[in-house]
Amino acid sequence: GECRQVTFRSHDTAGLNLAAIGPVALGNRVPETLVWHDDRVAKKIRAIAPDVVILQTARAFQPELLDGPWVTVLDLVDRLSLSYLQRSALSRGPRSLAFAALASAHAGFEASAIHRVERVVAAGRSDAAALGARWIPNLLDASSRPTFHTEPPYDAVFFGSLGYRPNIDALEWLASGHPKRHGLRILVAGSAPTDYVRQLCISNDFALEENYPDNKWLGEQARVAIAPLRSAAGIQNKVIEAAMIGLPQVLTTSALAGLAANFPARVSDTADGFVDAIADLRVSEDDCRLLADEAWVHACDTYTVDGWVPSLWDLVEATPGQTRPRFGSVSSLMGRSS
Repeated sequence: GECRQVTFRSHDTAGLNLAAIGPVALGNRVPETLVWHDDRVAKKIRAIAPDVVILQTARAFQPELLDGPWVTVLDLVDRLSLSYLQRSALSRGPRSLAFAALASAHAGFEASAIHRVERVVAAGRSDAAALGARWIPNLLDASSRPTFHTEPPYDAVFFGSLGYRPNIDALEWLASGHPKRHGLRILVAGSAPTDYVRQLCISNDFALEENYPDNKWLGEQARVAIAPLRSAAGIQNKVIEAAMIGLPQVLTTSALAGLAANFPARVSDTADGFVDAIADLRVSEDDCRLLADEAWVHACDTYTVDGWVPSLWDLVEATPGQTRPRFGSVSSLMGRSS
């Protein structure tokens, strides 16, 4: 088959999308569509004549795209209402109010989406349950069993976007557990660290690595991967990726919420307990190796493409029970922010 991506024109070149004001006010679209122009999108999709159209996030939703001669799937990815609400709580002033307004608008849209669109999916397990959507997690290609590194330079690694407020909050919370009391060597890796993150790393003796080469490199740097997230929406890709590169993990329940049940990891929701769990794994090579192996097997069984092919076919069948078609084209309408 063939997959094509169709994107919006930005307001940077086209100005505000005044035509979206009415639909946004009525709750038929989300506010982000005010800054994206979509007047050519439906025309492009009809020219492609796809068998399936996937609307990626609520930001890509257009009611007219439900009426074409194709199967439409609304992939909410995660509850943006929850994500915005969490970011509102972690912000202050006008920024907090703006996030709260976005959270309210998305909550209304999400509540009605399941009644508007026949096929609604979400990547996070808890989000899918809350939305009444079908759970289709983010999927990776199966990997060969990775090598376990017994003497890496760091005890633990946290990786992710370092300008993202929930990740910054996670680092603050980790620091409150005083990893220095165990002499832990912590690596923080990711893009776009703020000046505050840089200072936080210096103050707590965290090593900072910007724009690291790849995940394989991360797997060679630390004995344990950590996700000390106190607020998280959707599925945490970093948890699956760490499992696939052979790292045992210490997580919070928030980091686990979007995943399938029984993900193999040490779990703590207190900063002191979280740091203690890292220290415990540092001195127990057998526990590290067992946890890494169990997590890799779980990730390969649960989050790889081959295992989900039957579910994906069922999702895009034109009629339940119909002979599975040979799809020639799938259009992916991108509604993600940059």
